[in-house]
Amino acid sequence: MLWIALYLPELPMESAARGAPEDVPLVLSDGPVHRLKVCAANGAARAMGIAPDMALAAAQALCPAPCSSLRVMARDEDREQAALASLAGWAGQFTPTVSLEKNGLLLEVEASLALFGGLMPLLARLRRGVRELGFSAVPAVAPTPLAAWWLARARHVWPGLRSCFDPARLIEHLRPLDLTVLGWPEGSVSLLEGLGIRRLGACLDLPRDGFARRFGPELATLLDRALGSLPDPRPLFTPSESFSSGLELPAEVDRVEALQFPLRRLLLELEGFLRGRGAGVSQLELMLGHTGKRRTRVSLGLAAPERHASRLLALLRERLNRVELSQPVVSMILVAEGWLPFAAENAGLFPDGPGRGGRWRDLQERLHARLGSGRVHALRTEADHRPEAAWRAAPVLDAAGKAQTPGPGVAAPRPVWLLRAPRPLPCRDGTPDYHGPLILLQGPERIEAGWWDDRPAGRDYYVAKSRRGELLWVYRDHRAAPEWYLHGVFA
Repeated sequence: MLWIALYLPELPMESAARGAPEDVPLVLSDGPVHRLKVCAANGAARAMGIAPDMALAAAQALCPAPCSSLRVMARDEDREQAALASLAGWAGQFTPTVSLEKNGLLLEVEASLALFGGLMPLLARLRRGVRELGFSAVPAVAPTPLAAWWLARARHVWPGLRSCFDPARLIEHLRPLDLTVLGWPEGSVSLLEGLGIRRLGACLDLPRDGFARRFGPELATLLDRALGSLPDPRPLFTPSESFSSGLELPAEVDRVEALQFPLRRLLLELEGFLRGRGAGVSQLELMLGHTGKRRTRVSLGLAAPERHASRLLALLRERLNRVELSQPVVSMILVAEGWLPFAAENAGLFPDGPGRGGRWRDLQERLHARLGSGRVHALRTEADHRPEAAWRAAPVLDAAGKAQTPGPGVAAPRPVWLLRAPRPLPCRDGTPDYHGPLILLQGPERIEAGWWDDRPAGRDYYVAKSRRGELLWVYRDHRAAPEWYLHGVFA
């Protein structure tokens, strides 16, 4: 087995700052209300001289006027765990074996290496993806999950520390680790340091029975699990059946353009979540939260299942441009339900090859997102033999945002252009006349329909040719006096 550990040392700050650009100074506050302290600061705030454990009032004093340029958010552990769960759902695209740690993830990836071209390409995709989601992760690789986790925590302090790919060399990689980075109880670490034991290698050199009696069987068990001597079962993360992810905005936003940055991160989460299921979605809902628990709901329908974040962002951008914000936005929640199988579209060899169908679908969805479902129509066939009732203009997507299904058509030839109303034709010696006598080429096709809606039709249709070479669609009404009409023109 081969495990990748992703240690997130800045999870408290990054889970709060995902909705803000990196150049916005932001701090997290913690402690009693009358003595609030800074527990974390992003890069922009640290550049201003703000550091953890500083009094919040002192941090605000360092911020140049106006002080409101410094964003302050309270630390929220529930928000941190929700962000970690969202990241685990995104990581499911790389392996189904994902386990949660307090500040990170563990991924068992040995069976996935061939799919992603090897370990190095997989690590590169993980680093890039985690960074795009707004997190900074320290990765490490080892044959056991606990060893990978210890190496990741140690690499945060010593970046030059190397991962381990060979089980036979695992002890060699673990021996230099400082005890302070393992997450062991402080009392046990202090006791070991009092005896001059500061590295994990010194613990491994001690007699195991004596080590267990002196420092407890829990630490001895951890050593055996890290080395692979004992099994280390991990509770696997189980993603929910529906996708729902949100984030808080550090400051009120009153322009829809400013929502695109945090929205992209939510859509990237959704893309990874869907890739893990081999699925796509045909409908999304974006809920914009305002002060006073008010919400604005923005729905997006798609003509075909989709999962690519860039395309979904382009469509939601069109829809958001039609939204008038009555109040500033303080939070966002993206919801998607009802998975559908996703089939990637094959690219054509030439620019105007078979891939043009996807471009036509893109145009439909973009127009639908920009103009609304009531303003983008397509011709839809109906199960009616009367030509004037055999079609109707219908929205490309219905009110629920789903693609309209065309009705059944007829096999007989039909002209591209129908007259708005049939035009009576003169008749000479029983032959219809249109700029001269017509030659009947095909027919008759009898249509008897419409008795159910008080618009009965009794007609015999013919394909006719005029002296000018036009192909016409004419019929004779045989219900009363036989009269000829011109109804359409073939292309």
